Formats: sequence, structure tokens, C-alpha cells
Amino acid sequence: MSSVAPEKPRPAADREPVWNRAHAWAEGVIAALRRRLSWFDHLARAGGRYQRTQGDLMAAGVTYFAFLGLFPVLLVVASVVGLVLAGNTLLQQELYAAIRDAFPGSTGRQIVAELRGAVGSAGFVGIIGVVGFLYAGLRTMDKLRIGMERIWKGRADEPEFLRDNVQDLLALILLGAVGLLSLGLTGVTTRASAWLLDLLGLGDVPGMHLITTVLGIVLALCTDVVVFLWLLRVVPSTSHPLRLLLPGALFGAAGFEALKMIGSLYLSWISGSVTASAFGGAVGILVWINIVFRFAFFTAAWTTTLRRIEAVSPPRRDGPVGG
Repeated sequence: MSSVAPEKPRPAADREPVWNRAHAWAEGVIAALRRRLSWFDHLARAGGRYQRTQGDLMAAGVTYFAFLGLFPVLLVVASVVGLVLAGNTLLQQELYAAIRDAFPGSTGRQIVAELRGAVGSAGFVGIIGVVGFLYAGLRTMDKLRIGMERIWKGRADEPEFLRDNVQDLLALILLGAVGLLSLGLTGVTTRASAWLLDLLGLGDVPGMHLITTVLGIVLALCTDVVVFLWLLRVVPSTSHPLRLLLPGALFGAAGFEALKMIGSLYLSWISGSVTASAFGGAVGILVWINIVFRFAFFTAAWTTTLRRIEAVSPPRRDGPVGG
């Protein structure tokens, strides 16, 4: 009578699902890279800090109120346009004709109708816009401050209504002014430099326009550095000297300029499509705002995990999201 030898049990590694083995392999690769590359280890620690403080959730809250604030801003702009055009019929007709040429069909007619209404009720529209902008702007700054405090301290400071709102109002005015300066500085500097070169007869010299473009980017970077120093020190009320925060501000400024370039490419891409410009424009702005605030919170996490910052910072405990 013949007997069949029992089958040997397969090793546990062979029974492990493929995705588990792939995950373990990826973790091993990441651990090796972190041991070998200090900058990669820093990014990983910053990412961990960002995730533990729920940076995506905080960025979503800031994005909601920032996007909501765009509509009151448009009302304020419409009110200003209405006040400027109220006494100039010829300028009104030229503007309406230009809009109809740029937006043919029902879209152009609707925009013209809205502008006609703004001309007739500019003051009332402006008041609504200012009130809406103050509400959305103050809530934006409040959420931004709470997020920065959580990343730096692991918790949000105790709220104080009057102090917080006054600080948020001043911060809103300052950030709005500097943000507009940063967004427009590159283009304005480039155009002014090109005009000056043409006036001096140097416009056709090879490489001169590239120099003016680089100059505009450098000036915008300087403005961005100031904004990020303010975000990293003033907003969360930290006491670290500016020299320790400067690497984080430079990191944030470089990333923000890259995001601005990507946003410009996106707008130029959808400019030729009626459907994309109608629907993709609003969605694209919403996504871009969210990415900017995610990056701002990640910059704070990147800065807090600098070895020089950690060496002089008290131990932190990441508490629950509040505020």
C-alpha cells in the first residue's frame, strides 16, 4: 500500500498578499532614503507633522471662507466700476461693446446687464460687498491663525473675541495689500523694464528681456519672503528670531512662485475654451486656493521640523482640532 507524503507547508512570506509585500518594500525603501538623505528625512518629518495636525482639514476651512470672500470682492469692484462710469456715457458704451465682443451671445448680454445694474446702484452694491468681504475675510484669517497655532504649538490658543478680531482685521488688510503687490509685481516690473529698454534702444539686445523677467521674479520672491516670515512668526505668535525662520520663508516663497506660474499656465490653457472658462475657471480658482493654503501649512510644518527650531522649541503635543 503506497502512501503519499504530506505536502510541506508553504512559507508565510509566500502566503502574504502582494499589496502587503509591496507596502513593506516601499516602507523599507523610504526608511533607507531617510537614513541616507537628510533633506528627504526632513520632508518626511514635516509631512508627519502636517498629517498629525490635520493640515488638509485646516486648509479646507480656510479655503471655504477665502473662496466665499471672492464674491463680495467682485461686488466691490462692480461698485467702483459703477461709480467711475456713472458720469461718462461714452465710456460705458465702449466698455459694453468690448464685453460683447469678448463674450458673444447670452454671456456677454448678462455681464452687460449686471454692469448696468451696478452703475445704477453702485453705493448699495458696494456696502453689501464690503460687509461680505469683512465677514469672509475675518473668518479666513481666524482659521489661518488657528491652523498655524496648531502646527507650531500642537494646540490653538484660548480665544479672545476683541483681540483676535482686531488682529485678524489688521492682518487681513496687510496680507491683502502685500498679496496684491506680490501677484502684480512680476508683470508690472517686466512691462516697466521692457518699456525702459525700448526707450533706451536696448529692446532688441539679446537676453535683455530675460533679465527683466528674472528681475520681476526676484522682486516678487522678496515680497513673498516677507509674507511667509509674517505667517511663520506673527500669525502663530512665536518668539523665534527671524534668522531661524528665514529658511522656511525662502522655502515658502519659492513654492508660492511655482504655484503662481502653474496657475497662470492653467488660465492660459482654459482661455480658448468657452466651456472650460465658464466652469473650469471657478473650480480651478477653488483648487488653486486650497493648494496654496495646504502649501502654507506644510511650509509651517517644514519650518517647525528644522533641527535648529526643534533644538530651541519646547516639547509639543498634537491635540484635537479646535476653534
